[in-house]
Amino acid sequence: MQKEDLDVFVVGAGVIGLSTAIRALEAGFSVTIFAEIFPGDEKSIKYASCWAGADHISVAATGAFMHELEQETFAVFKGLLKEDPDVPVMVRPHQRYVQDDQPDNWMNTDHLRNFYPDFSTLDASELPQIAVRGAAFSTLCIDVPRYLPYLMNRFLASGGRAFRTTLPSLSALLSNTDRPTFEVFPPNSSRSPPTLRPTAVINCTGLGALSIGDVLDTRVYPTRGEVLIIRAPWVQRDSGFRWTDGHISYMIPRQTGDVILGGTYQPDDWHPKSRPETVKLIKEHGIQAFPELLHPSKRETLNIEDLDVIEECVGLRPTRKGGVRLEIESLAVGERTIPIVHNYGHGGAGYQSSWGSATRAVQLLKSVLKTDSVY
Repeated sequence: MQKEDLDVFVVGAGVIGLSTAIRALEAGFSVTIFAEIFPGDEKSIKYASCWAGADHISVAATGAFMHELEQETFAVFKGLLKEDPDVPVMVRPHQRYVQDDQPDNWMNTDHLRNFYPDFSTLDASELPQIAVRGAAFSTLCIDVPRYLPYLMNRFLASGGRAFRTTLPSLSALLSNTDRPTFEVFPPNSSRSPPTLRPTAVINCTGLGALSIGDVLDTRVYPTRGEVLIIRAPWVQRDSGFRWTDGHISYMIPRQTGDVILGGTYQPDDWHPKSRPETVKLIKEHGIQAFPELLHPSKRETLNIEDLDVIEECVGLRPTRKGGVRLEIESLAVGERTIPIVHNYGHGGAGYQSSWGSATRAVQLLKSVLKTDSVY
């Protein structure tokens, strides 16, 4: 394959799109990202990655495809921590508790023990009074507001190009007829308009796969997540609590001293704003499960009004029936047939499966470009 045959377009600039674009660059492709929203933009309900927690807690079944992606991603993050002291990822102790003895995958001790080497169950003396079981292990916490720009800068520094655009379809990227409007990203970059003759396209549109032309995947749906950002720089641990009613409280610390307090998992709920009753419930459950969210001087009364809430957040996780879509399709454009590699539908596991998914997507890309049917 000649150098001019290595142009690859990546659609989407969330954590999956950015990770995939970086892996494609490393594989020797010339890569251009097209997206409506980029890291550093004002937060948008259309851009799920900016709202994430995010920590690495595997809930996939051992041996499942998602479990493999999570394992590969965990290894990459650990490598990044050794190679780059500036990567906005932290190793933090994690404790999780349950309020009852009901078995579920959330407290699957066999799975967690196999995934996290220092996993241990907690003795009764180590549990809060409201819990009946618990476990502890070390995990990773990703500082999302810093990590997304970190990925974007890494991509651009490695020779990647990016353009802001709103695409009605993937085929709009593949023809110079009725071409969309493109704005170079970042705005101060000196780049000529893109030549719309890619060898392949990698589709990382997330929830957009439900509505973008040429994809229209009706298996995709939102899982609404509502969280709070709390100012609590003294909190150093990552933690979760599953209540008897099924509600899960979790807190995820960031390098900045902010803490994510969540949250909700609401399938097929498109509501883009916070709901007062949900905010109140998150606060009430949060201070019961994690009283250290309050300043030490205010923990005796456990008053939700004493939480230092910076922001109320709502994000729509791009979930897909049947799980993540990592597969090859083709798209006819005039006399050409363009391979499309799909990489979306990660739900709430985007960060913790991102590098594994990116590697698999590039492997698919390499495999399809070896065939004679590409041209």
